[in-house]
Amino acid sequence: MNTRCIAPLLVAAACLTLTACQDTATSTPTATKTVTQAPAAGSADDTKADAPAEEIIAVPDFVGMGLQEAQDAAQAEGFFMLTSHDNTGAGRMQVFDRNWKVCDQNYAAGKTISASTELDFGTVKLSETCP
Repeated sequence: MNTRCIAPLLVAAACLTLTACQDTATSTPTATKTVTQAPAAGSADDTKADAPAEEIIAVPDFVGMGLQEAQDAAQAEGFFMLTSHDNTGAGRMQVFDRNWKVCDQNYAAGKTISASTELDFGTVKLSETCP
């Protein structure tokens, strides 16, 4: 081999060795921890003014609507926890929501519930009758 090739390789190996052997103890970062103590019960800071108020909404009547239409309407009202099931008991999945219609719902129309409550629609295919 030529000395022109060997010399740069030896220099590169020496640099890598020195870099790998550097002492990392001097560059160890220190961590800080902040501890906040909760206010005592009944203190002036023990208010729920900072917590958002739970939104209470009247449940619309979704029965007879297409499943996709019912889901869109529920979201427009402020309900985002939505689920649906095959109302025939066959356990079919509603892959295309537009092919299903709502037969019943787990909360009656007009009932006021929290917006974070899950609404469940009992559905059948559009060509089927509700049980």
